[in-house]
Amino acid sequence: MHPIVSRLASLAAGTAAVCALTLGGVAGLSAQAHAQASVLLKHQSAKAVVETVDHDARELLLREANGHLITIEYGSSVRDLPHVNAGDKLSISFVETLGADLAQPGSPLPESTLTTARGYVHGHPRGVIASFRRERAKINSIDVPTHTISFTTDDDTSHVAVLRTKAMQDFLKTLKVGDVIDITRMESISYIILNDTVAPATPDAPVAPAAAADQTAPTAPTAPTPAPQAQ
Repeated sequence: MHPIVSRLASLAAGTAAVCALTLGGVAGLSAQAHAQASVLLKHQSAKAVVETVDHDARELLLREANGHLITIEYGSSVRDLPHVNAGDKLSISFVETLGADLAQPGSPLPESTLTTARGYVHGHPRGVIASFRRERAKINSIDVPTHTISFTTDDDTSHVAVLRTKAMQDFLKTLKVGDVIDITRMESISYIILNDTVAPATPDAPVAPAAAADQTAPTAPTAPTPAPQAQ
């Protein structure tokens, strides 16, 4: 499992770590404010050109207009996405969110998942990869005035976090020592291939059989034979 670097704490091997969650705007509390909270950590867009495609390492190397290089890694489970080639021009969007829910007693451990999708935007092929990394944690201590919380994840690693967003601070006030929470970090990347235009298929459009087309086709008139001229 990936370290929960910016979920609720920064992971230090075998020791407690301290992290200030100062990123991003607030997506706001849901209708069940007492049970969960969600914040937007990152939402940015960029245009880039594909430098290289490494199918063995399953990596894409992209170059932004300012020369900045971006490496995108995708696992073997990522399939059915539009293929990109070196030189392709892409429009890319990154989204990252952080969510925390009060776990229901007796509920199964949360599972991390990966979702992919493809389609078209104005005829341009589009692909989406969304990773949902989930962990369960037990609250060890809460300090509401300083917005500080300590907890232990299901791998027995201790963490300390200082919460900086209002949504998480409000959520903190609803918790007590011993509560169990489920933490979800969603990271999504979507891309549109700008230099490729493909008309979406329309499988529902009726297609007339060839034989029927032959039967309904009008017959071309026969050219009249010219009358013989008198000698």
